Amino acid sequence: MSDSLYGRYGRQVLGGIILGLALLSAVGGYFQIEQRGLAAIGDVGVSLYIAALVVWGFFKEGFDTFRFRAALYFGLVLWGTVDILGGSESPLSYVLLIGGSLLLARAMYKYAEQQRKPVYER
Repeated sequence: MSDSLYGRYGRQVLGGIILGLALLSAVGGYFQIEQRGLAAIGDVGVSLYIAALVVWGFFKEGFDTFRFRAALYFGLVLWGTVDILGGSESPLSYVLLIGGSLLLARAMYKYAEQQRKPVYER
């Protein structure tokens, strides 16, 4: 067992930072809806989805699992789609949409490929 400060307190501090950022995302979403009305509902929904996903990945699932990666890539696609449909399209919106779609397709292909292997090779 490591006796460094990170070894003792690193995960707790990182968890606190992640929770703080998720809370900041929720508060920011509230103020966005208050200021822009229902026009901001897509942006706020995507922000809350990504924040909840990161909290779930840190505390429950882990960042190195297929489910987390697929959900994250779906979030990228969702983010790009909301930007384009909301009228605030930019090159970044298309990068998020196309890049997220490609990453999601790659993850699904790798998952299907792994499921076709015999159990003793997984």
